[in-house]
Amino acid sequence: MNALLTSNVLQKRAQRITVYPNLVTQKQFWLQLYNIDKCVFSVHVYSLTGQQVFKLFLYHSDVHSSHTIQLPAHVQRGVYKVAVRTSDSHHVQPIVIE
Repeated sequence: MNALLTSNVLQKRAQRITVYPNLVTQKQFWLQLYNIDKCVFSVHVYSLTGQQVFKLFLYHSDVHSSHTIQLPAHVQRGVYKVAVRTSDSHHVQPIVIE
């Protein structure tokens, strides 16, 4: 394997999207994007029945970034799935909203 190909493979492995905390209080959580190219990405919150209850588009302007997500008041307490979609990755994680 040549050095350029090895470098590209290692860089792709290092990409990461982190959603925290899993127990959301005050209708607010954070996203961190690591080693992801500049892009517009979307954040979707789905109920466990698959109904989308929230959607937001954000601009990721650097290789690493953090974003605060403020949920609207109509999102009730319960268990949800957060989906973060970029041009070349998709991350889904369950969260609990108090």
